[in-house]
Amino acid sequence: MPTSTFEKLPNEKKERINAALLKEFSAYSLAEAQVARIVDDAEISRGSFYKYFNDISDAYRYEFGQVMSSLHAPFKQGASATDVTEIVRMVEQFVSESNRSEYREFMRLYYQRNQYLLPTDISPRTPTELEWASSVLVHQSIKEILLNPDQQTQYLERLERVLQQLFH
Repeated sequence: MPTSTFEKLPNEKKERINAALLKEFSAYSLAEAQVARIVDDAEISRGSFYKYFNDISDAYRYEFGQVMSSLHAPFKQGASATDVTEIVRMVEQFVSESNRSEYREFMRLYYQRNQYLLPTDISPRTPTELEWASSVLVHQSIKEILLNPDQQTQYLERLERVLQQLFH
């Protein structure tokens, strides 16, 4: 996560850095990303980059958090944990928003190349079995739809069928 030095930067400079991170991680996988391109795009020195982030993986984790926060914002007051129709509607809306957003390529690379390169965050609470199972199904469906958009209808129908079985 970014250092306190980064947090104290003027908003304009943070936005420039965020834009450079998004550009880099939308065009290159984490393994191919380069600090040199990021600092050039952000118009900062290489030394400043390392004052703000421990390394490129740290910068990626930060940008991933920014992207997820932005994409999830409309869904904070979501469906009931067992309202299958509403869950499927929200998945469809999430995918639609993701595909229309500036984050489309970032998400595609995340699912294609980056998702297993970083440790997963541990949830602050242990979900119930149903919460865990539905979360896994929802996130896998989102991944499949983003990687295979022409099969969205089939994936959503499958998600709905499986959630119906799970909750009844």
